[in-house]
Amino acid sequence: MPQGPYPAYQPMYQPPHRHPSDYLKSIVSDMILALAVVVGLFLIWLGSLIAGTADTSDGMQWGTGVKSFGMLALTVAFILGAMLRHDLEKWVRVALLVSATLLIIFVGYWAGFWMWSVGLF
Repeated sequence: MPQGPYPAYQPMYQPPHRHPSDYLKSIVSDMILALAVVVGLFLIWLGSLIAGTADTSDGMQWGTGVKSFGMLALTVAFILGAMLRHDLEKWVRVALLVSATLLIIFVGYWAGFWMWSVGLF
């Protein structure tokens, strides 16, 4: 009978360490990020079109809401892409964060809300 280590004394297998964001990479794949950006840009365009051609204040408010939802989708796609995609180049991720920040600062989500609250709509 060969002498050798007992199976109970073998070191236990430990899987390689993975970042928690690695589990979410399938959620923010390239295709889903591209789709979110396209949908966000489409909703921004559609909301601007609706608000620009509306005759009533309700139509303008509805268009501004669609535009705000498009801005939300676009900035969420940029932020998730920058935070969760470690396989992207560092400067691409920085550009995504800066782009999302600039969109929030200069375009903003609630521009229509502030116009409505001061009576411009």
